[in-house]
Order: sequence, then C-alpha cells, then structure tokens
Amino acid sequence: MWRWEDQDQIVVWIWIGIGLFLLTTVLITALVINYLKSIKKNKQKVSQLIRNTQKEYRENIMHLQDRDRERLAEELHDNIISQLNLIRLNLHDKNTEQLNWDLKRSMQLIREFSHNLTPPDLDEIELEDLIADYLDQISKNIEVIFRHITIKIPISNPVKLNLFRIVQELITNILKHASATRVDVYLRISVCYMVLIIEDNGCGFIIESQSGGIGLRNIQSRAQKIKAIYKIKTQPEKGTKFIACMAIQ
Repeated sequence: MWRWEDQDQIVVWIWIGIGLFLLTTVLITALVINYLKSIKKNKQKVSQLIRNTQKEYRENIMHLQDRDRERLAEELHDNIISQLNLIRLNLHDKNTEQLNWDLKRSMQLIREFSHNLTPPDLDEIELEDLIADYLDQISKNIEVIFRHITIKIPISNPVKLNLFRIVQELITNILKHASATRVDVYLRISVCYMVLIIEDNGCGFIIESQSGGIGLRNIQSRAQKIKAIYKIKTQPEKGTKFIACMAIQ
C-alpha cells in the first residue's frame, strides 16, 4: 500500500538530485571560467613575451647598425681618408712610381673595406673559403695561420654571416689593440657541431674591464642569434683565446 512517507522520501531524493546537479553545474561553470581566465592570462603573457622579444630584436638590430656605422666612420677616417690625405700632401715630393704604389695601396684598402661591409654571395661560397679569403687580406699586416677540418654540410646563410662577422670583429680588435704578431684561426665542422677558435700572442686584457665594450657586446649578440656558446680566455701579457661552439641543426 502506497504511503505518504514513501512519497516524501522520493521528493527529498529528487531535491537532493536537483541540488547535486546544480552544485555540479556551478562547480563546472567555475572551473570553465577559471580555465578561460587562465587561457586569457597566458595569452597576455605570451603576447607580452612576443612584444619583449620583438623589442629586444629591434634593439639588437639598432645596436648592430650603430656599430657598423661607427666602424664605417672609423675605417674611413683612420685608413682610407688618411691614406689619400698623405698622397695629397706628398703629391709634389714623391716620384711617379711612389705615388702609383700609394694609390694602389689606397685601392686595396677600399677593396678590403668593401669586402668587409658586404661579403660575397653566401649561397655561392663555403664558410671556410669566406674566412680564408678575409684572412688572406689581413695577412699583410700580421702572421696568420688558418687550419680547418670541415665536411660538406649545409650551413644556413645567417650562421655563415654571423660567424664571419664574429671573425671580423675579433681580428679587428687584435689588429688594433692586441699588439700581436701572430694569430691562429681554427675551424672545425662536423655532422653534429661546429667549433671556431681564434688565438693571438698579443698583450691580452682584463675581461671584467672590457665586459661592457661595444666589441664584446657585438660578439655576444651575434652568438646569441645563432645559438652559439663561447668563451674568452685572456690575461695581461699572455694573449687572448676565443672559443665558440654551436650545434648544427
């Protein structure tokens, strides 16, 4: 026989079921809202990270451009303009043969300068040949020993260019500041990695005192671009050794 107590129990269970359903709905809604908020927050973080990366990239580009402009002005003033000015001043005191030699020397400086600013088509030249060509130009000013052990493996143009610029930066610093008589350059390219070593017998320096210099910042920036790690070992009067290593993708 049907009893009112049974009906009351059914009603109670129905309300309990409705309550549990509503509670579950509220919890799921809260979780979804929190998840959406988390996604929005992560998107904001990613967007901020992208903006920061773009800003850093622009700053690095501007820094490299400023450095190239400074080098351009310095090279023009210290080498080419000075050489031409000497020719002008000694125009009436030197014979034709001597003036001809001075003009050839000026033309050689201009060719070297042009090559340094714009290297050959990177698609058409191997990295070791690019470096060898540059070192051959500066070998008139210092003894250069270039050794390389390489295999034929595709190397991207950005890697070629940045490594080439690092070599230029280091050699330029050696010629200007190291008072070195010899520089050894070693390049090794294998299937998995690439190693570049540049060592001179110059006066060396204290790294801490030069850590904020434009040249070292330029090297650091270019190394970061190609994900290379590097180390500089130097002491006063004991020369300088630069070692860089990077994985080949």
